[in-house]
Amino acid sequence: MTPSEIMQLVTGMDGYIGDVTKIPFERIQKGRDLVWEYNRTKPSDTKRQEQLLRQILGTYHEGVVIQPGIAFDYGFNTHFRGTAFLNFGVTILDTSPVMIGTHCFIAPQVTISCASHPLDAAQRAAGIEVSRPIVIGDDVWIGANATICGDVTIGDGVVIGAGAVVLHDIPAHTVVAGVPARKIRDITPDACIPEGNIEF
Repeated sequence: MTPSEIMQLVTGMDGYIGDVTKIPFERIQKGRDLVWEYNRTKPSDTKRQEQLLRQILGTYHEGVVIQPGIAFDYGFNTHFRGTAFLNFGVTILDTSPVMIGTHCFIAPQVTISCASHPLDAAQRAAGIEVSRPIVIGDDVWIGANATICGDVTIGDGVVIGAGAVVLHDIPAHTVVAGVPARKIRDITPDACIPEGNIEF
């Protein structure tokens, strides 16, 4: 398989099972160097941050805010559809595409991981990796230290509790928590904070 054919699998929405040592490393290394620079850019230098994110990400949106400590496997496989806020120390193992909707909040130390490995130790040692895409809908809030695993679609308006491990698709407008994550409740109009309780 040619490097171009391998990259089609890596950037495609079907995922893959393959030898990661055959993925063109130069493109990956360039992205990691840019992420290293991004994490050391002054918080006040928003112009340079934007320039770097445009080079790092597969799809950039000007409303994306990413706090320092971000880590990507590739960067070019992460796509934003709109505004989003990623807090400190988020890790995105985007060995397959990670599609993030608009108005998403991703709390500190969240891990979004397309990558997995075979159960067989010899295959792991040989560099075989299993990778599946992740799709995150609009208006999603992912709590601190949560983990989102590959081959998962998260519906619009979902809230994921802190420390949850998401292994399966989550329907829209639900709250999930736990290990593995389970539905806690639906998000209904009564979840809204009464206007009189908002102090400023």
